[in-house]
Amino acid sequence: MSDNEQSNQDSTKRTYAPNTVGRQEFVDSVAGMAREVWDFHNRFEVGSGQFKGQSATEIVANRTSILDEEFNELAQAISEKEGDYAVADETADIIFVALGHAEAMGSPGIKGMDRVTTKAAAKTNETHAIRPDTGKVLPKKGKPHKWQ
Repeated sequence: MSDNEQSNQDSTKRTYAPNTVGRQEFVDSVAGMAREVWDFHNRFEVGSGQFKGQSATEIVANRTSILDEEFNELAQAISEKEGDYAVADETADIIFVALGHAEAMGSPGIKGMDRVTTKAAAKTNETHAIRPDTGKVLPKKGKPHKWQ
């Protein structure tokens, strides 16, 4: 094996390291953002109340361009090496808009967050593994195409 192949192989190995922020700090930050999404939607009258009669899919389809723009801004911050603060801010913008999607959908959005949270909490080291090349946690059985 060449040095380059060994280096590439080493870069995909993952080792455990504890989180660098405390649980409460993280939870408080997410909760604060969720509060501001709620207030922002009410302040600009863009929340779930404006979408009466539309399906969750229709609501998100109308908002997709907002999320696309935020993903593009993150990609630009990374590609143009704008630095950690810019990348962190663009990442947070994506989360803010995604939370806005959930609120805009109303009950289906909230129930979706609950289902995904429950599903993630049920994953264990016995049932799931980390795909080494992407870092995505995938079931060990049932979806072999995702390992390819």
